[in-house]
Amino acid sequence: MPIPAPAPARSLLLGVPKQGRRWPGVVRAGVAACLPALAGVALGHSAVAATATLGAFAVVYGEGRAYRVRWRVVSIAAAVMVLLAGVGAAVGAFVHDATAAGGSALWGMALVLAMTVVVAVCAFVVDGLRLGAPGAFLPLLTVEISSALPALGVTVAEVTSWAAAGAVSALLVSMSGLLARPRTPERAAVATAVAAVDAALSGTPAPNARRDAVRSLHAAWQCLHDAALVGRDHPLTRTLRAAHLRCAAVVDGGDADHASDEDDLRPQVPLPRPSIRYRLARAAHLRGRSWTIVARLLVACPAAGLLALGLGVARPDWAVITAAMILHQGPDRVLGTYRGLHRFFGTVLGLALLAALATLDLSAAALVLVVALLMAGTEAFLVRNYGLAMVFITPLALVLGGLGTHVDLVAVTRDRLLETVLGVAVALLVLWTVLPGSYRRILRDADDQVAGTIGRLGDAREPDAVAELCRDLEFDLHASTTAAITAAHTDPAWTRDRWPEHHHLHELGYRILTRHFGPRL
Repeated sequence: MPIPAPAPARSLLLGVPKQGRRWPGVVRAGVAACLPALAGVALGHSAVAATATLGAFAVVYGEGRAYRVRWRVVSIAAAVMVLLAGVGAAVGAFVHDATAAGGSALWGMALVLAMTVVVAVCAFVVDGLRLGAPGAFLPLLTVEISSALPALGVTVAEVTSWAAAGAVSALLVSMSGLLARPRTPERAAVATAVAAVDAALSGTPAPNARRDAVRSLHAAWQCLHDAALVGRDHPLTRTLRAAHLRCAAVVDGGDADHASDEDDLRPQVPLPRPSIRYRLARAAHLRGRSWTIVARLLVACPAAGLLALGLGVARPDWAVITAAMILHQGPDRVLGTYRGLHRFFGTVLGLALLAALATLDLSAAALVLVVALLMAGTEAFLVRNYGLAMVFITPLALVLGGLGTHVDLVAVTRDRLLETVLGVAVALLVLWTVLPGSYRRILRDADDQVAGTIGRLGDAREPDAVAELCRDLEFDLHASTTAAITAAHTDPAWTRDRWPEHHHLHELGYRILTRHFGPRL
């Protein structure tokens, strides 16, 4: 029986998926960072105004979401960014004061531990809620950048205030199209899904075209659920339904034994997400994937930071964030290894870009525009190719952390390369040696959750309870598929032996959903 295999290495390393129209989100990211910072410069606050970018990071979390829920998502993300900017600045000030007073360089471990706690908590929440990229990356980057600012004389209050200004800008820019074109996010999601289905059903589809089509369809349906359009006779719903049926006719009519993430597309409308409480309760299972991610982060981040300090690096934060960003997106060893390669080569190219920027004598306003362009470049590639995103993230972090001050470029390049090598090496070592059999436990746990939800659904009688359990079951089936793919990538022989049991449970779950859920599209 065939099982899922990773995409070709060339595709994973060099591929840049289209994912619909990206330029509006890219522009929003740049504008959200630029507006408050330029206003600050105009009012005489110099380069410190660029720290508004820390709060503006929140704009990224609203992309792809209907305006009906976008304001809430961006508001929560903005509050988190402002809080963490303050935390990072406070810890950075403490470490700076302690070392300036002649204290040991090991005081830097306070920053390492703070970053470890932040990324562990954020990664757990992001993975539990299945929020996807950028996940815990931008919160951790906020802590890392803000921790460097007190050494330049920027106070904690200033960092927090400018981050708050950026947060307000993120919310306003994110919602700027509401009055003029209130259905733009839904139209964009449906157009992306239709284009992905067309590409998947073309004569010469790309290797991952069908997988991308299924994911785009699910994302579009969730966007329509968020907009309260599902169940209404709306043109967007009709268009998406037609594309869904075209794709499902191929996927659902294919080889029933070939299971992949395409299996989660059936000729029914996907249900809305379960409650936040349910998703976090599922993540709290110690045998699940979220705790595996957290456990590896708790080992790798302090180890990378301690090694960096031991080798005499002045600031260990880049080693910590390197290790964290390889591990925080999931336990898949194959994909994690590719993320490590992306991190290293992207950092090298990013340092080259920083060297080019260092030759320029930038005014405060020019510095703000450079930061805005780097922010836009990060948004353009962060979800599509992590290596290319790192080309922009590296100078963004270093320019913001230094506020445009002249630095010893040779020393910065040496330290960042050393920390990157340390972070990548520690992360890959942890990925392959800490909890090496976790993929088996995660798949068993995911299948057990499916079986348990099926049992509760069989006992339910109240219509509201049945509807809620159906949402829970579909969520559990998606989680089971993800766990199975990770296991197949990691240990094909073991997964092949377990596959018939997993596949039978999967089919049973969807048959039950079909029975309770009603007729096909």
